[in-house]
Amino acid sequence: MTAIILAGGKSRRMGFNKALLSYDKKTFIEHQIARLKTIFDEIIISANDAAVYAHLNLPIVSDIMPEKGPLSGICAGLIRSSSHHAFVVACDMPFVQEKAILCLREHIGDYDVVVPQTSRGLEPLHAFYSRNCIQPIRQCLDEGKLRIIDFFPMVKARIIHEQEWKELDGSTLSVTNLNTPEEYQKYFGHT
Repeated sequence: MTAIILAGGKSRRMGFNKALLSYDKKTFIEHQIARLKTIFDEIIISANDAAVYAHLNLPIVSDIMPEKGPLSGICAGLIRSSSHHAFVVACDMPFVQEKAILCLREHIGDYDVVVPQTSRGLEPLHAFYSRNCIQPIRQCLDEGKLRIIDFFPMVKARIIHEQEWKELDGSTLSVTNLNTPEEYQKYFGHT
């Protein structure tokens, strides 16, 4: 199975490429790769600046439609993926937890999307997607519908509600994303 790391964002609120922020002497993306390698056979990076990530020696795909946000990156990753389902995670989620990912994977069955829900709402940047999502995503991109969840009604989606999700230690930590310097300081102020 494949994991796709979305690293093509502009990091406007952070002011710096979030994938390259570091803790414990490694960048966020290096921490993610180390954890994901224990679960997945293939890891793809979705990024528009391949040179930044070339040193990681992983396949890198560009958005299928520039300037269309994460939906375009998810689609590019699914097209390149060698497996039917892929786990998609944003590069600003440095605490991905193996047991949280495995819990989601257990629910795939014949679903095209398996997405957790927390008190903040759906977490589509920490979810599984099938290749059946490619055409619905392309349709949404063509129509200018750029929210990830816009294509969910067009596929078979399974929401893992917070009650199921919270029973796992670290599940909410797994979906924690750091978007601002203040959020980074909150977790890594001592580094």
